[in-house]
Amino acid sequence: MEKWILIIITALFFIPAAGLAQSESNIDSLLTKAEEKFDDGDEKESLDIYLEILDHDSNHYGALWNASLIYSRLGYQLGDDEEETQLEYYNEALDLADHAKEHYGDKGHPYYIKAVALGRWSELQDTDTRIETSHEIKENIEKAADLIPDYAPVWHLYGVFHSDVANISSAEQFAASLISEGVPDGSNEKAEEYLKKAIEMMPESILFRLDLAKHYLKVDEEENAREVLEEISEMDVELPNENQLKEEAANILEDL
Repeated sequence: MEKWILIIITALFFIPAAGLAQSESNIDSLLTKAEEKFDDGDEKESLDIYLEILDHDSNHYGALWNASLIYSRLGYQLGDDEEETQLEYYNEALDLADHAKEHYGDKGHPYYIKAVALGRWSELQDTDTRIETSHEIKENIEKAADLIPDYAPVWHLYGVFHSDVANISSAEQFAASLISEGVPDGSNEKAEEYLKKAIEMMPESILFRLDLAKHYLKVDEEENAREVLEEISEMDVELPNENQLKEEAANILEDL
């Protein structure tokens, strides 16, 4: 009798371990599939897979931050007539980012995705809200840059942030003067520096160069913008969903 009890107890210990190993193997397989779908430009399918992973493990680090980022990307790709759906996507991105920050506050990607989601969300808000949110965006970008300085998208985002803040409209400047915190510090020099840094780290990105060209146009450096846009015209599209960015660059160049 004691022998059978021992066998049953031993079995109870081994069954969960085997199930855990199988679950981990399944998650690894799903991660690979999600990455492949994203690389193929199928971001919606990639998101669905990351959400499936979160159904298995609600605190999975990679699934959390990638799902948040894709929600922000998909929301941005929607048309201006789909603002309600855009907000739903951005709110999902923010929720996932907050979850990631809560559980992984010592890692950099949660701060990066929070800044991305806040930036997209704030574009649909009034001027006062955008100005107030800009301080939180900056705090998250700075934290991300400290924790993952080798991650090129952080410097791209930081550069775009400086470009936007340093060149706000007179109406926004007036609105900011009525808010206690005002507008965060922004620098055209840092905008150019950080965007170039991102390009150096990830030269295959059309987006990074396009945003540098747009920055040059903001500060009336048309020849520099033209040079960057001509570089884009000679590039092959290597990253997901950048075909439309190359077309946009070509249209801007033609207008110049």
